[in-house]
Amino acid sequence: MSSIQIEKTPCETGESETQRCAMRVLLELITAPWTLHILLVLTADGPTRFGALRRRVEGISARVLTVRLRSLEDRGLLVRRATSSKSPEVTYYPTARLHDMREFMQQMRDLSLKWQDEDLRNT
Repeated sequence: MSSIQIEKTPCETGESETQRCAMRVLLELITAPWTLHILLVLTADGPTRFGALRRRVEGISARVLTVRLRSLEDRGLLVRRATSSKSPEVTYYPTARLHDMREFMQQMRDLSLKWQDEDLRNT
C-alpha cells in the first residue's frame, strides 16, 4: 500500500503559533455539528428555503441551523436572500466556493453508500 506524502506547513509543525493553518480552518468549518449535512443538502438541491433545510436536516433545531448557516455565509459558502413580503421567505443559495466542494461532497456520498451496502451484506 502506498502512503500519501503531505508536506507539513509551519502551522502543523508548531513553528509559528500565530500563523493560521488553511487546512485547520477548513476542517474546523466542515466538522462543526450538522455542517456537512447542510452542505450536502445545498449541494444536491441548490437554492433552498430555511424551512426546507430544517426538514431535510432531521433533528436539527432552528437555532442551531441558524448558527450554522450564518457561519457558512460568513465563510462564503452560501448567500442568504430574504424577501420582504407579508410572509417573509429566506432562501440560501450555494456560492462558487460551495460549488468547489461538489466533487468532495459526491465522493463522501458515494463512500457512505458503499459502506452502507457492505454493512447490509455483512449482517
